[in-house]
Amino acid sequence: MPQIPAASVNPGMGAGYAGRREAILVVSAAPEDHAFLQPLLNKPGRVTYVARSYREAVTILCRDRIAVIVCEQELPDGKWKDLLSQIAPLADPPCLIVTSRVADEFLWAEVLNLGGYDVLAKPFDPEEVCRVVGLACEHWERSRGAVAAQNSPLKRPSVAESPPQRVFKAGLGG
Repeated sequence: MPQIPAASVNPGMGAGYAGRREAILVVSAAPEDHAFLQPLLNKPGRVTYVARSYREAVTILCRDRIAVIVCEQELPDGKWKDLLSQIAPLADPPCLIVTSRVADEFLWAEVLNLGGYDVLAKPFDPEEVCRVVGLACEHWERSRGAVAAQNSPLKRPSVAESPPQRVFKAGLGG
């Protein structure tokens, strides 16, 4: 399966990110999802990107450091699990929130068991979306601080502790 070469991925992925805005990625083929979520999530200090497919999402993930991904359960060229498999090995993976019209306890349990953050039911409730995404952003910030502490210059990581490079597969994650 072809992979995006490590050289094409921004090696610092946010090396100077401190002064930048928090980034959220909405992945859905439905234009109405983008129209609803982008203005709702674009708050001061935050930017929201949109992708219509798995491949577009991977392109954005290679280009920018993302805190939270809000991803439709089924995409034209993949599923939420494909995206999760791409972000899971990262040192500071974004929190993945899955959206679905069939947001039942089975999907919720699967998302949490596989490492996702939460599930949002469609049609969206604006207050619930803001609450869940806000909590995910806070969680990511806290997690990012823990990763930074682990990689502090005071403690040199061994080869076994070194975080994996940001390399994304161009095809489906499987």
